[in-house]
Amino acid sequence: MRGEKAAIAVFVKTPGRSPIKTRLAKRLGRKRAEEFYCLSLRGVEASVAAAAERFSISSYWAVAERAALVDPRWQRFARVCQGTGGLGERLSRVIGELQARHGIVLAIGGDAPQITPDLIGQALAYLRHERENVAHVLGRCHDGGFYLVGTRSSLPPDTWLNVPYSTTHAADRLAARLARHGKIAELDRLTDVDEAEDLDILSSELRALVDPLPKQQAVLNWINGTLGAIE
Repeated sequence: MRGEKAAIAVFVKTPGRSPIKTRLAKRLGRKRAEEFYCLSLRGVEASVAAAAERFSISSYWAVAERAALVDPRWQRFARVCQGTGGLGERLSRVIGELQARHGIVLAIGGDAPQITPDLIGQALAYLRHERENVAHVLGRCHDGGFYLVGTRSSLPPDTWLNVPYSTTHAADRLAARLARHGKIAELDRLTDVDEAEDLDILSSELRALVDPLPKQQAVLNWINGTLGAIE
């Protein structure tokens, strides 16, 4: 391993600088969509911070906009810029940069706030050879996408390209490309929020947490209030 710690990068956009949750905004309006995103980020941030302390992980925000690297909301973790291009190019760039420092890298989004420190620890355990001879981990979403991908292998940049991201085939196609370079361990499926209908499912998953963090409870409270207001 090239560094003392593994790394986890949370891929984020900055409200006010980039469009946020555009499909969700079509139903709820831009203000509510941004409210959800900001609360979701805080839930993810809390889980990542707890996992970082518990499992010795270096935490990063992978920020979409270079000018936003100094934004106050991104100061809790170290920061890297996603750069330009599609998601595949940005995943390749960020994961490659962090592998040069750390070896093992996990990448997650900011819209699955029910992710727990234990789930992050499980992903890390696979890649640290604590559980079988695994090269990659993948956390699928119910809609065919994914909320987490991680690797301990130095992958060719084109591994991440030509994947139909934001479609129902994204996780399948990415898994097929990763499998060319080693064994994949799959994590529990979760819901990430793209559409208003996803909020109800997310609510169920948050309620199922045994010991939710306060920031996760805040997301659940917001969902309950918001769904009640729009019904």
